[in-house]
Amino acid sequence: MKYSLKIGKKIISFILIEEEDFYKIELDEKEYKAELIKIDSNLYSLIIDGLTYTLALSKEGKKIELFFKGDLFAFEIPSQRDKGALENLSGIDKISAPMPGRVVKLLKKIGEDVLDGDGVIVVEAMKMESELKTNIDGKITEINVKEGDTVDLGAPLLTIESQDKKEE
Repeated sequence: MKYSLKIGKKIISFILIEEEDFYKIELDEKEYKAELIKIDSNLYSLIIDGLTYTLALSKEGKKIELFFKGDLFAFEIPSQRDKGALENLSGIDKISAPMPGRVVKLLKKIGEDVLDGDGVIVVEAMKMESELKTNIDGKITEINVKEGDTVDLGAPLLTIESQDKKEE
């Protein structure tokens, strides 16, 4: 199964396959064989390629802390929005409906400049309004909806392109 962890603004993806008595980890086109033995509630013994390590693991909500070889590492389980924004390095942010709902307000118009973190559209679902934000600096190049429209999950709402987007 494929997993992702967010460290700062970077997403690390890896494949973890559970075999009979070990795990197979595929990361950066390399494959590792690992055994994980639970010692107590947060303490584990990790054996990778014959080397043994002790690690402490703490998970609270989406946040994960790992104490390994004297260092503390903090991770976060990324949302689908994070994955899309951080894995798409093309300089294009396509914002889609996170759930079925209704477009309440368009905060920007085609041609307007936006900055990373700017709200661009407000949608309502289950009587809750959500302001959707862009993850790049750029310009609104496409708007696929108008205020009052009903949208399905994943429906394309608008597109932002950075001024220095990569040419395909």
